[in-house]
Order: sequence, then structure tokens, then C-alpha cells
Amino acid sequence: MRKPKLRELGEAIKAIVKGPYTTKFPFAPAEIFPEYKGYPEYQEEGCVRCGGCAELCPTHTIKKIDKIEEGVRVMFRDYGNCIVCGQCQLYCLTNEGIVMTNEFDKVTLDKTTIYEEIEDELVFCENCGGVITTKRHMNWIADRLEELSYANPTFFVWKQYENGLADKDSGMKRPELLREDHMRVLCPNCRRNLVFKEEWGG
Repeated sequence: MRKPKLRELGEAIKAIVKGPYTTKFPFAPAEIFPEYKGYPEYQEEGCVRCGGCAELCPTHTIKKIDKIEEGVRVMFRDYGNCIVCGQCQLYCLTNEGIVMTNEFDKVTLDKTTIYEEIEDELVFCENCGGVITTKRHMNWIADRLEELSYANPTFFVWKQYENGLADKDSGMKRPELLREDHMRVLCPNCRRNLVFKEEWGG
């Protein structure tokens, strides 16, 4: 049997006295560099629930669920499918809705802890009843446009609703679009049909 080298013997003695060179994770927290890219995390105030991150997520980790009867949109994320690609943060509409943290340890026996949900109230078309977007998204666009939002009938009416200067429409679909429907919150399809009718008499 070969005798151990002096260097190896020295390392063994150091390990006995000072402890092993490897980290004690998962029994002790690992030292994480601030630049380390871990799992993404929704930001309650920055996210407008537009659903853009759900559209581009390559693994469908993020899902946009519109609960029509309840009138809310739920943004659902499953950490178990996330590949930490960072596309959700890179293409976030507001650049503040979802950020990559340096957290990487999501190992658990409780599956409910790997889910994350945030929701917001939906905005419906006052003619056809279709989903336009969320309340936060509408307000974000209006605030970004500032005074230019008054050039768009939908945002003009929406701002009147939000400021308590107008009563919300009942949302009942009418037999046909009328000129007065310009001053309603309409989805792009209904707005287009109304403009074509006014311009071309269709």
C-alpha cells in the first residue's frame, strides 16, 4: 500500500482542524453573490397584470387566467417549471412588474409554496362585454400618455370614471353601434366597427 503524499496528509489535517472546504448548504445558508440570477418574483406595485410575461414565457411557467364571472385577472406562476431564463423581466412592460432575485433554493415537499398569484380587476367593453385589460393596466397607460389620453375616447371616458366625474355604463350590448357610443369604454374591435360605420356608413 502506497503511503499518502505529504500534501494530501496536510490537507486532511487542515480539514480536521478547520473544517471542510465545501459549503454546509443545505444545512446552512449558502453565500450568494448579489449579481447571481435566481428565480423571478412579482412586484405588487410595479406589475399591471397585462399578461405580457405569460405570452413569452418559454416553459409556460407564467399563466394569465381571466375569471370572467369574478371580474378579475390572475397572474399565476409555478416555480417548478421555471428555467430562470429572465425573459419575463427583460420584456416586462413597466420594467418594474417582475424582477430576477438571487434566490435559488426552492426545494420543498409542500407544492403549494412554489406557486405565486397576484390579481387585479378586469375592464370590460361596454358594448360587447369582452375583456379589454386590467384596471391597473388602463391606469398605467393613461398616466403614461398624460394629456394625450384625452385624445382617445376610451381613455377619456375611463379617466372620467376614475375621477368620479361620470357614471359607469350598464354594459348592456345594444342592437347596433350609435354615434353616442363613441363616449363609452370600448374594446378595439367595437371601436373599429364604430369608426368604420361613421366613416363609411357600414
